[in-house]
Amino acid sequence: MRNKRTALNLPTFMQACPEFASWVRSMDRIPGRLVRSEHAWNVAQDRMGTQVAMAAFALVFEKHSASEVASPDGYLRRMGEKAGAGKLHLERSFYGRLSGQAA
Repeated sequence: MRNKRTALNLPTFMQACPEFASWVRSMDRIPGRLVRSEHAWNVAQDRMGTQVAMAAFALVFEKHSASEVASPDGYLRRMGEKAGAGKLHLERSFYGRLSGQAA
């Protein structure tokens, strides 16, 4: 069961995740560099679609870089569970990060 597509656009995505934006320019295979659980990544893709899963991954990367998330695999896994239940509101997380950056 796939979650509804989020209304995020690329500029918002990159502004909300500046660490990820700079990191992604030098990477070839993104998820395997931070998320070690292939299962967590596959579930995220299945439940969110690849593009939204990548946005979720970017958020996990940002939170991990800011020491807000200790276990990227676990966090992505929980996001996948929420997406499967229709309770993932990824856009809120991105706009919340942007609000925090503005403060």
